[in-house]
Amino acid sequence: MVIVRFSPLDAPNWRQLESVEVDGYRIIINGSSFDFSPLQPGYDLPLEAIGSELFADKAVMSTDGVLSITLQMPYDEATATDAIRFPEPVTVTADGLVDIPTDHPAPPPETPTIETIEEDNGLLAEQENLH
Repeated sequence: MVIVRFSPLDAPNWRQLESVEVDGYRIIINGSSFDFSPLQPGYDLPLEAIGSELFADKAVMSTDGVLSITLQMPYDEATATDAIRFPEPVTVTADGLVDIPTDHPAPPPETPTIETIEEDNGLLAEQENLH
């Protein structure tokens, strides 16, 4: 199991957190892979040893084998929502993509178009009735 925490950072010029994937204790962030499998239960790996600006804090392996990491989450204050300003940790219990809080609102719903009989049949329907 992996717990991913996010550390929001107002840094609109930094590369956004685009993808996070978990494969056992290997974490792939924006295409860069970090393997934490050598980290023994009850130990941590200092931020300096991780050596990446993608992380905001040390990696910790609990005594029961739960890996906890904290990732930098750059955002633009002008467009950020509460989901990115106050992100919840994500507990990952199966390998795969991690749901990253986003600062982009959902696209607006599409407005349905109303078609009239004239638009559907129009002049063609009138010509068919004449024959």
